[in-house]
Amino acid sequence: MQVSVVIPFFRDYEYFPEALESVRRQSHPAAEIIVVNDGKDAKSQAYLDQFDDIIVIHLPQNLGSAAARNAGISAAVHTWIAFLDADDVWLENKLAMQVKFLTDNPQFDGCHVGVCTFNQQGIQNTYLNKPGNLQIEDMLIDTHILPSAFVIRRQALLDINLFDVKFRCKQDQELTLRLAVAGYQVGFINQCLIKLRRMDHGNTTSNGHKIIAGAWQMLRKHRQLYRQYPGTLSCFIYLSLMTAGGKMRGLERKSCFVLGKTMKWFIPSLRKTANGSP
Repeated sequence: MQVSVVIPFFRDYEYFPEALESVRRQSHPAAEIIVVNDGKDAKSQAYLDQFDDIIVIHLPQNLGSAAARNAGISAAVHTWIAFLDADDVWLENKLAMQVKFLTDNPQFDGCHVGVCTFNQQGIQNTYLNKPGNLQIEDMLIDTHILPSAFVIRRQALLDINLFDVKFRCKQDQELTLRLAVAGYQVGFINQCLIKLRRMDHGNTTSNGHKIIAGAWQMLRKHRQLYRQYPGTLSCFIYLSLMTAGGKMRGLERKSCFVLGKTMKWFIPSLRKTANGSP
């Protein structure tokens, strides 16, 4: 099974070498490594030119990770696509275990793996509590599949018109929701096989605002689905508020937490809701 790896790159000079090396170390080698430079300039072009074992696509301006991934998917020549963010790290048997899973379970069109978050102090948290076969209800509520954990048939992505480039946040949840609606099956390997870097890359409050904006886009685009699956709307809003609040400060942080906890108090179905994805 041949897998094309797609890595969006936007000024990730500090962490990209570690991410790339984790692909090179895979026990099941990647068939090709496509790096999409999301905003070409002289510095990024010269930097990426030094790596002789990658295919580089230069986008003329910064269009966001959804557009960068779409460019990589379109350029790929193999049946399967794996994504890796330029600051994350794969464990060396990640691809091998996904290839084995998909070979042994041909009913699945893709699979994802457990996630460990880490920073300069080491591993922070491990996330393994995921559904074994994602359903529409799951994807309406939470972002269960992160790009760095995902292997999927290229044709499945083409069939649903790839990532929605209008989304700058929650684009991974929105994509996998459309996969579920289209009937594609995604399985889960209950092992931590990627390390997701958790750093403050920029303005924390801005990240919280992006989560709220992405949630609003999800609600507007898929409002009919939320109506079809009662209970998913309140869970989605609760998790979005709590996640956004965790990335804000001051009054905005407090307001998100108060609204979220108030919803959880008055809606019984929320009392068993998990704390969200990494």
